Amino acid sequence: MDAVQELLSSRQVSVMDSILVTRELLGAGPRSLGEAKSIVLCSSSRSVERRQHQELVNSLVEGLDELVEES
Repeated sequence: MDAVQELLSSRQVSVMDSILVTRELLGAGPRSLGEAKSIVLCSSSRSVERRQHQELVNSLVEGLDELVEES
């Protein structure tokens, strides 16, 4: 699956589209979406996207914490 992720990344396929492609390759079963997300985001070819994703999540958590403190 690493080769697939490398190919998708080199062709500048977005993370979301890569997750959908990977999900289909996994067979689109009930757990395939979570597995596909993990495969794509853990791929060494997606280190920039992984960092951006983590920064977004951290920012959202901080924003929620501020909202909770204000209320």
